[in-house]
Amino acid sequence: MASAFESSYNAEPVAKWAEQAAVKNIPELFRATVAKHPNERYLGEKKGDAYTYQTYKQVQEKVHHLACALLAVGLEPKDRVGLISNNRPEWVISDLGIMHAGCVNAPLYPTLSDDAIEYILKDSGARVVVAASEAHLRDILSVEKNLPALEHIVTIAPKGGSTSKKKLWDWDEFLEHGKANFDKFKDELEKRVSGIEATDVCSLVYTSGTTGDPKGAMLMHGNFVSNCTSVLPHIDVRPGDVELSFLPLSHVFERVVYYAMTGAGATIAYAESIDTVRDNLIEVRPHIVPSVPRLFEKIHAGILAKVHEDLNMKRRMFYWAIKVGKAYFDARVKGPVPGGLKLKYKLAYKLVLSKIHERTGGNIRLFVSGGAPLRADVGEFFLSAGFNLIEGYGLTETSPVITMNPPSYPKMGTVGKMISHVEVKIADDGEILTRGPHVMRGYFNKPDATKESINPDGWFHTGDIGEFDSEDYLRITDRKKEILVMSNGKNVAPQPIEQAMKSSKYIEQAVLIGDNRKFISALVVPSFEALQGWASENGVSTKPEEMVKDEKLVTLLMKECQRTCEEFSGYEQVKKIALLPKELSQDTGELTPTLKVKRRVVNQKYEEIIEGMYA
Repeated sequence: MASAFESSYNAEPVAKWAEQAAVKNIPELFRATVAKHPNERYLGEKKGDAYTYQTYKQVQEKVHHLACALLAVGLEPKDRVGLISNNRPEWVISDLGIMHAGCVNAPLYPTLSDDAIEYILKDSGARVVVAASEAHLRDILSVEKNLPALEHIVTIAPKGGSTSKKKLWDWDEFLEHGKANFDKFKDELEKRVSGIEATDVCSLVYTSGTTGDPKGAMLMHGNFVSNCTSVLPHIDVRPGDVELSFLPLSHVFERVVYYAMTGAGATIAYAESIDTVRDNLIEVRPHIVPSVPRLFEKIHAGILAKVHEDLNMKRRMFYWAIKVGKAYFDARVKGPVPGGLKLKYKLAYKLVLSKIHERTGGNIRLFVSGGAPLRADVGEFFLSAGFNLIEGYGLTETSPVITMNPPSYPKMGTVGKMISHVEVKIADDGEILTRGPHVMRGYFNKPDATKESINPDGWFHTGDIGEFDSEDYLRITDRKKEILVMSNGKNVAPQPIEQAMKSSKYIEQAVLIGDNRKFISALVVPSFEALQGWASENGVSTKPEEMVKDEKLVTLLMKECQRTCEEFSGYEQVKKIALLPKELSQDTGELTPTLKVKRRVVNQKYEEIIEGMYA
């Protein structure tokens, strides 16, 4: 199976970039930082009531031991290692150890089903898999008979009484095995690290798949390193800065952030879970927080809900402060801020905006949004509140960043400008194409799919529709495959309409329906928390299951749809809605790990409700 890695298809851009690069692979990136900042805090996790940290030097020792353990069990360069884990220091130690051994990391989302785990481990041909939890271990053991290439299972959780026909290791036992064999394999380890080329594949990252089976994107060392070195000037990371990490490391967005933090000598603290992020922000007091838009939307909605509970005077003061903050931001990006506005902003910050900053730890220098489109009104709120928030754009196959908003002049509603070494052009049909050292080698064992996505000139077809504005900022309008083609032949891009609908404080989620239909409809999840007061005043039950059946609520939300979408053409207007009592979620299979809607799944799951709107 290693032959797929030997192909030189689309390796030339990385090879050309590497001719001028000071650092060409991930182990070099890590080692350079260890040499400069050996005693700087690197990886942190909460144990008991407090966060504890390992230094760069301490982590390097474990990385070497894990790499030597892989060598000791017979792994060769380019062999694949599966990794299924939540965010934790062992994820990074595994990732770096796999790469030091010259092998390829094939990470799996920790929420995957047994079938998906089996598919990825089989497709990748993984010889070793590292599993974090007892549940992950059970999942792997349940399918191991179908994985002929798999030889070793390393479990971070205690293996207890589990048995396997494969060799089963505890995490500490595996590291001890590497430590015991370090002297034997240290020369081979150095040989492998020094032999890594920028064009060598370092990871198989499987697309989360809003449609069809996931495909393994073959990402090269040069893909990640070139992306890091192009992104770092935009985000001003300094040694000792702290990032709060909670997006899955198996997703390429968080992955490249971790490499960028590593290259800068920064500290990464892992949130206990997505549900504890607000508490962990206070505990960790991070400087940098990357997230998908959903978190920013929830923070925004939570603040507004609290404000609307306040007395009229406090509410007016809040909106005055946000208005002053917006004026201050607009003036700052254009030139010197007038003295009078500076004084007003200082007062607004002291009285109101500082309280918002305290709720996020008080140290945040940068929020980074990616993985899905950020609503312009949400982005503008954070900028007006005095935060730097930038949105970027990319895909798994582009490792991932293609464009990024410059912190000095972010334009909400766009995904910024091309980063260095990246080319972008718009095809005749509006599709965004990109070329450069950030583009993958191809899809593992899928040469036809590779050639469909990357043309002979190296241009990758993103599948997104977009346009440049007059200042060369890129605006994404929709996914090419998600365009709804109505029965009258009209094309409707769902995302802009869904984003507009969600700008209503009463609408939590919205999914447009209309493919092969005579009009547009929508599935709507109400914002039940924001509706509590309205429900009490209007004699409507506050229980979600009963609320969604009440015609008064349907009428209210239909009016909200009409109000928020009035700028769209007549055929794009939502004519009917159906209300859902629960949020769409990743756990129920309706959202990807970056919280994008799986339209095919939603259409199938709610087929009866959808058909009812067209009956």
